[in-house]
Amino acid sequence: MTRVSVKDQYYTLVNIFETSPEHQHRLIDIWQSLGAADERTGLVSVNAHLSHDGNSVISYIQWRDKAAWEGILVDPGRQERFKEVLTFATFDSIHCEVVYTQRNPKLGEPTVEITERQDVFTVVEVARTRSKSQQDALLTAVTRPNPVLDATPGYVSHSVHRDFEGEAVVSYSQWESEDAYKAFRASGDARDAGPAALDDVDVREYALKIAYITEATTI
Repeated sequence: MTRVSVKDQYYTLVNIFETSPEHQHRLIDIWQSLGAADERTGLVSVNAHLSHDGNSVISYIQWRDKAAWEGILVDPGRQERFKEVLTFATFDSIHCEVVYTQRNPKLGEPTVEITERQDVFTVVEVARTRSKSQQDALLTAVTRPNPVLDATPGYVSHSVHRDFEGEAVVSYSQWESEDAYKAFRASGDARDAGPAALDDVDVREYALKIAYITEATTI
């Protein structure tokens, strides 16, 4: 089980691969061939997700710190596999940190949990901001307790991430089902809860399911 918590202060990568349905599982196979998360390298966890439309794969990766991530860049084996991936997929990587988490109070503490044993509908929303001030305004709007979500049927949890360059805000949310999420998005509560800071921001939404998780045993 992966824990997503502000206090851990992990260096987090949200890697977005755009591909085609016939190549989704090929991407997953390549990642799994690289081996499990290993505390010796500072790699904390890798969480791979497949989009329901077949066109994207998103990995949510936690590193102990930035230096640990930089250390893996010199691994020639990983670099060769990455070149292979780029023959059938495009790639974008958002380097960020967790700045807020909220979880259905019926489930306990607000630490978000990602686990293969949990059958959830996952949504990643990427808001592209044009400046640090715009990012700050958006973060101010979305990093405070939202009682509407707590009372929403099917809501599990969500976490908010700040891109270090001021160019993105990433939300990772979990729902009991796709129907629960769609019902919330269609509701007046969702429209009322939408921050005005999002009005002129490009937002891309990915509907996902967990493909696999690997975690280091100790950090």
